[in-house]
Amino acid sequence: MSKNKYKLSEIANYLDGELIGEPTKEIVEISPLREAKEGSISFIYNKKFLKELKHTEASAVLLPEEFKKLCNVDCIVVKNPHVAYAKLTQLFNLKNRINSLKDCSEKFLSSKDLKIGNNVFIGENVKIGKGTTLNQGCFIGDNVEIGANSYLFPNVILYHSTLIGKDNIIHANSVIGSDGLGFAKKEDTWEKIEHLGNVELEDDVEIGAACTIDRGSLGTTLIKKGVKLDNQVHIAHNCTIGKNTIIGAKTAIAGSTLIGDDCLIGGGCGIVDNIEIESKVRINPMTYITKSIKESGIYSGAGVVLEHSKWLRHIAIQKKNFND
Repeated sequence: MSKNKYKLSEIANYLDGELIGEPTKEIVEISPLREAKEGSISFIYNKKFLKELKHTEASAVLLPEEFKKLCNVDCIVVKNPHVAYAKLTQLFNLKNRINSLKDCSEKFLSSKDLKIGNNVFIGENVKIGKGTTLNQGCFIGDNVEIGANSYLFPNVILYHSTLIGKDNIIHANSVIGSDGLGFAKKEDTWEKIEHLGNVELEDDVEIGAACTIDRGSLGTTLIKKGVKLDNQVHIAHNCTIGKNTIIGAKTAIAGSTLIGDDCLIGGGCGIVDNIEIESKVRINPMTYITKSIKESGIYSGAGVVLEHSKWLRHIAIQKKNFND
């Protein structure tokens, strides 16, 4: 739990919101409406939680204009409560990140612009932007570039020649730039294909814990601006993930697949190699994609992928036939 403490007036100013209540009231944590208590701030952005709003014990609530008359405690009126909540979590998390300037590469040890933890290895010809943090146990290979204000949690591995943009977050134990599955059949064995490409993450990318992103066999595996990966996502060699796409946990994407912008891919999906997925596609969890998706829309299914509305009809027919 965060031990930060802020006055309601400070929070309202930080979020550019309208405070209705006591400015000096102190907030020490963020909590769901149902679990909130004195000293907590909560939030509501969907009317299905109005019952919880009525009974919450929070000291204050972030809410939209339409709900302020329904709130029985102090509140901060904001344009988009979900976005405001996200921004507030960043404020409360500032002091939770540990950065110990010891046992790192000598060339960066004395820099006031970086925060580098214990047992960090930094290779040759590495460039690290101002405001970046490398937590304990990170490995930074040769010829790596990391943009300004990026944050690497403990034990992140960046293989050689990996390019990281600014404002990136990479969670613990993720591996960026490992070899993909590349082998040539040689009689009764396999001949390894060395991967000579790299991985590039553009700006404002967040990689969850224990993800793996393979380097290009030749060329680049590209993760575009604003992409967000959940934990344990695997992206194979030479894939391109379009800007602002979000991918759920345990999804695996095979090599040379191109995914468009603003896609939502649920957890546990499997996507085969050498296909293309159009922008603004939503793929529901546990779906197996075996062919390109050329039109924006919602898709579901295992084995055979269908447009979502067709899939629902298909399931309805199956249930009817089963019951008969």
